Amino acid sequence: MDIDRYLGPGHGTTALVTSHGLASADAAVRQAQAERFHEEKEHLAGKLTVRWGDPFLVGLQTVRLRTATEEIPEPWAELSLRAGDVYLWRAAEHDRWVALGVADLDPCDEIRLLLVVTETDPP
Repeated sequence: MDIDRYLGPGHGTTALVTSHGLASADAAVRQAQAERFHEEKEHLAGKLTVRWGDPFLVGLQTVRLRTATEEIPEPWAELSLRAGDVYLWRAAEHDRWVALGVADLDPCDEIRLLLVVTETDPP
């Protein structure tokens, strides 16, 4: 994966992998596929760890709760509504944060392996 193409200015969220048909799938099928996406996240995290070192594991539930009473900057507000946690690296040479997570919180939506690159510090 050529991560450098995602390291431009501002922020961006890219779905690296998206499920098909899971928005209306049986809960057991959805759960099995969510596990597969989490395995893919672990595999990709290993590659990113080689480049940027050990990531932070950041739970997003608190950020999600804070969106009700605070102005949380993007992409963090949206990401907290989609993923329970992310791996987070500081790509210092690009002055960017790189987050990797599985968007599986909404049972009415497809599951996605998300890569987020942003200049905005996490809340």
